[in-house]
Amino acid sequence: MAPPLLVVEVVSPGELQRDRDYISKRRQYEVRGIPEYWIVDPQLQKITILVLQGEEYTKGHVYRGSDRLSRSMVADLALTANQILTAGT
Repeated sequence: MAPPLLVVEVVSPGELQRDRDYISKRRQYEVRGIPEYWIVDPQLQKITILVLQGEEYTKGHVYRGSDRLSRSMVADLALTANQILTAGT
């Protein structure tokens, strides 16, 4: 059995990119049946986790700062939003 799929999208600067990552790509991933979609937004310092329920993503759980990413059905992580947002800096 294959593990569930996870897509992680890092939002690029600019309004057009933001709309693409938050709206357009969300719809594309829903149609493709991607079970979980993370939106990592370095500018707003937040991570949104969306989980597919039927054919649509549920309202996202938003994580900031020291919030632990606990709503992921794919990844069993003990990481905080801040650890992910500052990795590699």
